[in-house]
Amino acid sequence: MEQDQVFERLWNGAAAMEEWTATVSGGSARPVADNIIAIHTGYLFGNATAIRTDAGLVLVDTGSRETASQTLAVLRQWDDSPIHTVIYTHGHIDHTWGARLLDEEADAKGLARPRIIAHRNVLHRFDRYDATQGLNSLVMGRQFNQPNYTFPQGHRRPDEVYDDTLSLTIGGERIELFHGRGETDDATFVWLPERRVLASGDFVIWVFPNAGNPRKVQRYAPDWAAALRRMQALKPEVLIPGHGPVVSGQARVDQLLGDGAEVLESLTRQTLELMNKGSSLDQILHSVSAPAALLAKPYLKPRYDDPEFVVRGIWHHYAGWFDGNPAHLKPAPEAELAAELAALAGGADRLAARAAELADNGQTRLAAHLVELASSASPLDQEIQAKRASVYERCAAAETSLIGKAIFAVYQREAQARSSSIA
Repeated sequence: MEQDQVFERLWNGAAAMEEWTATVSGGSARPVADNIIAIHTGYLFGNATAIRTDAGLVLVDTGSRETASQTLAVLRQWDDSPIHTVIYTHGHIDHTWGARLLDEEADAKGLARPRIIAHRNVLHRFDRYDATQGLNSLVMGRQFNQPNYTFPQGHRRPDEVYDDTLSLTIGGERIELFHGRGETDDATFVWLPERRVLASGDFVIWVFPNAGNPRKVQRYAPDWAAALRRMQALKPEVLIPGHGPVVSGQARVDQLLGDGAEVLESLTRQTLELMNKGSSLDQILHSVSAPAALLAKPYLKPRYDDPEFVVRGIWHHYAGWFDGNPAHLKPAPEAELAAELAALAGGADRLAARAAELADNGQTRLAAHLVELASSASPLDQEIQAKRASVYERCAAAETSLIGKAIFAVYQREAQARSSSIA
């Protein structure tokens, strides 16, 4: 089977996730046990799990706005029974948006809409989404390079919520729900004890954990590690992740969960040790590192998030926003600071020129500081904006994480536009 061959190459680090995505593009059902399938539509969009019971189907997650129709089509090719219950593993739209289609299908057939169960905090998330729809549109558009992206509204709320754990028996199938904090504060992992099947949601995403995204709300690295350890203790034989292929075999599942927990535990331990000694955020950021052997694992490569971003999140989780630099407590306006430093340097153009030299020499972090000061001091200078675009192009190229690349690319494009449009 092509998916099996690709999986082995993924596990051994010989294949890229894009190759697996090609095998499931358009929608694919993956049998994982009797009467259970995982539904894939590609890496970027969340997986779904379908469970056939005597009372109807149970669906764990529902697909994204972009691919929910594919998820439903695959489900219906497998089974046309009514959907009895939907479980959200968390409130991200690539896992919840398809619920709208399920409601529409039930209405069209004159059936009861599926009962939706989730952690209580999903309700708070959807309220926050309504309050920040414009912000989320900007953030998502920038993160995924879609300038006209519109974040959806009208999120399908759960009908029932729980707090820590919830035990269900639906049509003879035992289903256990466990809450944990990780990428979100509303996360659920789903355990089928009689099948030894675990649906992890985004606690497992086949890359380094998304525990530090700079443009999103607080992530919870220590809690994420604890949730992975809790899953590991169950000794699952099959793991259906939030994104990416199913992992089979207790040894492999144990390894994947344990390695994910270990990398987050290491970052948390190192950060807290330095915080407890009174180190500043700057000192910590340039001292803490994730174990290289773990980051080399095919399922922990920092292709989306970055360990350094996670360290910032751990700091903020325990210490708030003040970074230990007194100049940042009540800072002067950036433009005033930039103008003063530019005057001391002999002009904003000299700052920009030095930034370009540093970037050419691979010192992109320092280059970004100087070129942004130059831009703030002289925002209408086309030549400075051109140098700024060049610096951020090099910053983006130096990044391994999609998030880092995307943020630098936003400012690269802005600088390019300003370099040619300023009169």
